[in-house]
Amino acid sequence: MGKSGVAIIGFGWVGKSMKQLFPDALVYDPNLPDSVTKKEVNRVGIAFVCVPTLVIKERKLDISIVEESVKWCKCPLLVIRSTVNPGTCDYLIKKYKKRIVFQPEYLGESPAHPMLDQSSRQFMIVGGKSRDRHELLELYFRNVYNANVSVRQVTNLEAEIIKLSENRAIAWKIAQIQELIDTCKKASIDYYNIRDAVYGDDFRFNLWWTADHGDKKGFNSKCLPKDVYAWCAWAESVGYNPVITRAILKKNKDWINKNPQDKGK
Repeated sequence: MGKSGVAIIGFGWVGKSMKQLFPDALVYDPNLPDSVTKKEVNRVGIAFVCVPTLVIKERKLDISIVEESVKWCKCPLLVIRSTVNPGTCDYLIKKYKKRIVFQPEYLGESPAHPMLDQSSRQFMIVGGKSRDRHELLELYFRNVYNANVSVRQVTNLEAEIIKLSENRAIAWKIAQIQELIDTCKKASIDYYNIRDAVYGDDFRFNLWWTADHGDKKGFNSKCLPKDVYAWCAWAESVGYNPVITRAILKKNKDWINKNPQDKGK
């Protein structure tokens, strides 16, 4: 008989959200005083890896904690929720001979964000081999979601690229909006009149990421610009020079450095 039960490795923003989905899950985090042991984690069937991956010198993501978790965890199926560099899962599978699924996390950070609650998720991206993806989906559909959730099943590499590319798309939108805001202010034009016509009336666009945050300009969250630097590093690794995205990142640094709230971060 196979192992059952769920464990969560890492209890930060994503780990806490996973705990809401699976209240009975074991939680391993060396920073928690009441953390379970690695031995206890290894008794369950599926482990969700939710550890941090910080950016290294504005390029690739540091996957060292992810790799260390994969190395010691003996659960039959590992689900990586941490954002990683494209090719990470294939590398880990080959090196450690583990069954690994990559499922990008989608968690909002702003007030009243519709993606703050994972239990109300309307879509999922699941990467990996067919057997492994199906085992994860069976867990979700038995315990969390119903059939109304849209599931896109892809390879691990495709899922890794999708995640970084989505955050790149957000960065591009925020950058163009910030430029429009600044130009409208310079021209003494009401930005919201322009915004509502362009992004609200025209069905080809939408109002996401169009709010004027005053002196707090650009993007500086848990995922941005971190993941956009990682996307650029991946593009360069395959021989493409992402000059436009690099230019947006450079301009974003100027915005962040002028933000009184972000100084010292």
